[in-house]
Parts: sequence; C-alpha cells; structure tokens
Amino acid sequence: MVAYRAFFGHVDEYLPGVHFESRLAVKDAKLHKEREAGISWGLDGDGERAADAIVLNKGYEDDLDNWDEVTYTGAGGRDRNTGRQIEDQTWENRGNEGLRRSRISGNPVRVIRGSEGERDYSPVSGYRYDGLYQIVNEWTEVGKAGFRICRFKLRRLPVETQELTPVEQQVRESLDRQEQAAVGEGGADGPELATRRRASTVERIVRDTAVVRRVKEWHEYTCQVCGLALTVGPEGKSYAEGAHIQALGGSAGGPDVEGNVLCLCPNCHVRLDRGALYLTDNLHVVDRYAEGLTSLPVPLRTVERHRVGERFLRAHRRFWRISDPNH
Repeated sequence: MVAYRAFFGHVDEYLPGVHFESRLAVKDAKLHKEREAGISWGLDGDGERAADAIVLNKGYEDDLDNWDEVTYTGAGGRDRNTGRQIEDQTWENRGNEGLRRSRISGNPVRVIRGSEGERDYSPVSGYRYDGLYQIVNEWTEVGKAGFRICRFKLRRLPVETQELTPVEQQVRESLDRQEQAAVGEGGADGPELATRRRASTVERIVRDTAVVRRVKEWHEYTCQVCGLALTVGPEGKSYAEGAHIQALGGSAGGPDVEGNVLCLCPNCHVRLDRGALYLTDNLHVVDRYAEGLTSLPVPLRTVERHRVGERFLRAHRRFWRISDPNH
C-alpha cells in the first residue's frame, strides 16, 4: 500500500470560495483525503505524519469559529453512533499528531467549511473551501462533556498571501515590472513612485472571487436594491458587482462569504461602500439622504439560498456610526 503524501497549500485550480455539493466532491478535488473524518493527514517530506486540511462542520461542541481565528477540537474519544464524547482524546491519535506536526513545521492547513458550521461563516448547503490557515498553538483542556480534549488555534493567513486569481496575478506581475522600471529610472523618487503606482492600481482591482460570482449568479445579475439589470458590451453580457457589506481587509475586516456579499449595480455598490445606503436587521434598505416618499425603507431583494448575515449588517452600521437602524 502506497502511503498518502501530505500536500500543503492550495490544490490545482481551486481558489478560496469554491463550493462543493458533498464531502465526496471535496475528496475528489484532493482538498481533503477523508470522506468523514475532520482531519486530513499524510506523510511530509521527512516521512512524519502531518495534517494538511480540516473540515469545520459542527464536529465538536467545543469548536469556536470566528473566521480569522478558529479554535479547533482534535479527533478521538467520541461514540460512533451518538457522536457524544465518551473518553479523553490523546496526542497519539493520528489526526492530532498530524496537526501538532504541522504546527511545529509551520505547514499551512486548508480549511473547508460545511453547512452545519457557524451560521454566518458557513455555506447554506454543501461545503466551501475557505483558504489557508496557520496553526499557532495547541494544548489540552477539559471540554464541555467533561473529558480531556486536544485543542488547536488556527489563524487565517493574510488576504495578500492567499492564492491570487489569474487576473490578479497578471496585475501583480505588471506592477512588479513597473516597480523594477521605476527603480531603474534612478533617483530617490524611483521606489516611492513605484509604491504610489502599486497602491493606486491595487485600489482599482475589484475582486471577483468564486463566492462573489456565485452570489451574482443566484440573483441573475440583478441589483438587490434597485432591481437594475445591466447589459454591457457588444455581446450584451449581464453585469453586476459583488459588494461586501463588511469591507474586506484590515484588523476589523469582514470575510469573503456569501452572507457578507450583495449583488448590486455599480451605483448602489458605491453608495453602500460610502454609507449612503445601509440595511436594517430585517433586510430593509435605508437611503440616508433621500427625502419624501423615497426616504421610506424598501425590502432587499432576496433568494432562498442567499442567507445574509446579520453580524455583517451591524458591522457596516457601526462603521458608519448609525446607531438607530430605523432612521
């Protein structure tokens, strides 16, 4: 029997945000080698067991998922029939040993979320690949069921270190060439000029991730606020933009998940980003600067499989200092 080799990092063309209908589909994509177990492990370059992926899908009651930081419960000690913890976990468990090895070696771990996980960060159905995380700590403690469990803290790698889409890779390569050219021009302003070029260009990049594309398809490229369906170009293609309710990036940035994305026309997108539009918890859109009848809240256009996260609506209102969502 040939031993499974651990593979660290992204697999083939699968970028964060890709959706799968089943665990079997995740396994077939080689993102995780198991059909049921939460921890995927194999042999690293030194022949030691090392974990390369985990699944978050309501596996253990002690799991904590805050998107950027995950506290994950190791494997073992559960009754196969009831799923209840009936004995202590140990470091001798192959999955726990693999996660520990990856923490020591600094191997990134792929995180796949299932529909039974933390509501706001999980897909409505199936499974979604959510990118690379670093294991930063491990320890043991007594869990809620009264048995000792192995615990792991994982942190999501910064957005800029996650795999780039092909278009973004081309932009980065272009910016790198510009930077080299600017430095080659000589003078103290060369590097500074390159930095300004990079910053101004990156700000114009609109990320069209797998999550964003999926949300736009669900809404058939129709704005959820005003109902506008744009067609552009000589081929008459539909056009809409994916707007993150809680903006990405920064220490308080939101996640790139379906519940944090709206399908909007360019005009409504800009107004949401600038705080001119906001949403109440019951999914009504408020125009802060409208007068008369146009100032009345209107319901957001929704579809059944798109579950907008309340925490992202509140984060957007906090950012724009909107204390009363009804005014």
